[in-house]
Amino acid sequence: MTWLGLLAEAPPSLDAVGYALHDRGFAGHMARTPQVTRYYLQWQRGTAADAWSEQRIWDELDIRMGAADHGPLHRGPFRERGLFDLTCDVIEPLRHGSLFLAGDAASLLAPAAAKGANLAVLAAEILATALLGALTRGDTTGLDGYSDRCLEHIWKAQEFTGWMTRLLHSAPETGGDAGSFFQAGLRRSRIASLRTSRIHQDWFAANYVGV
Repeated sequence: MTWLGLLAEAPPSLDAVGYALHDRGFAGHMARTPQVTRYYLQWQRGTAADAWSEQRIWDELDIRMGAADHGPLHRGPFRERGLFDLTCDVIEPLRHGSLFLAGDAASLLAPAAAKGANLAVLAAEILATALLGALTRGDTTGLDGYSDRCLEHIWKAQEFTGWMTRLLHSAPETGGDAGSFFQAGLRRSRIASLRTSRIHQDWFAANYVGV
């Protein structure tokens, strides 16, 4: 799957992060500043980022985010456009002699759960603490355990990211086969559970805000 990422010179239209699930595909709203908003659209892979006019993109965002029912989006020119493939990868181990991997060099996550930056900061903190121990006290315990400690967090984030990706996106265009029908049913069930189950809501909140 692919996202079209957009940075609009327009005030946020929502007070919080917004995820819109629509039969036409996913759309996302993320405030950046009082004057700039990040938007995402589920995009046909292989289609260029500039294939649609600004008018068409805004109209599509209105449809997918239910502007007719919830109010129009604040519009403005797009400062940036970019394509994001929802691919994930992990390198094991994260240490090769004196080389320590962190951030995107250690793992790639699809942006659906917004975990990449969190993991990069956490790895930098763990590595900095380990280096401090080794250089000031001669204690290499932190460096020896760096890879295992980071990978524990990475795989947890990867699992939640995969869950979010399946939740947010309509099935690929496969002609309405039985597999697509089944996946759509699972998606509806997950959404219904998030609406009604406090246990599921607590699990989601803990994983969404945590690393």
